[in-house]
Amino acid sequence: MEHTGLLFKIDSQSPLPINVQIKEQIKLLIGKDLLKPGDLLPSTNQLADQLSINRNTIQGVYSQLKEEGLLLMQKGRGTQVASKEEIMRFKMQNSYFSFVEKTVKDAYESGFEIEKVLLSGFAYTQLFGQSVKRKMRYLFVECKVSSCIFYLDEIKRITSAEIDTIDVMEAAEENLMVAIRNADVIVTRSDLAEKLNKFSEVDQKKVISVGSTNDVSLLLNMIRGE
Repeated sequence: MEHTGLLFKIDSQSPLPINVQIKEQIKLLIGKDLLKPGDLLPSTNQLADQLSINRNTIQGVYSQLKEEGLLLMQKGRGTQVASKEEIMRFKMQNSYFSFVEKTVKDAYESGFEIEKVLLSGFAYTQLFGQSVKRKMRYLFVECKVSSCIFYLDEIKRITSAEIDTIDVMEAAEENLMVAIRNADVIVTRSDLAEKLNKFSEVDQKKVISVGSTNDVSLLLNMIRGE
């Protein structure tokens, strides 16, 4: 599908450089599935004319996104969104788009100026972000038909870590990948560990397999020590 008519917007008064504005808009469109794998982007000349900016600025943005694996630039074929596999990996590693959309809507409804909110958030992160200790998030991947999940209540009781669960037999593959992406540590049964490794290797997540009551005891002690 060709997207020569996409309406990108830039704000010359924004503290964000124009190339950053365009780059982040393209990433957001990809993250929200408004640009799909294989879609054609406007040519550098078309987009430069639309935004009344230098063609080299667009060329630089496209080149950066190519290096990040999001675009393909081929002579005679134009600039395209990358393959389904690359885009899926991007979404797994950047699963915050729906959160951003909700935050922006909430800010609008509260009568705040969005740019001021975002800049203030950036300043807060610079000043205090390192001092905010984030809770570890454990994802328990279960097959609830045959698994023993008795230890989850105990884990929740003894630790401040965030505990999420997902049923590997019921969850869609994409949902499983997102859940793994959002977790720090994946815990599962020994017989499911091999299946999960192919998903977790992309983000280099640690997978702990539980195959006996001894394993459960070790797991409890490990989480207690957080």
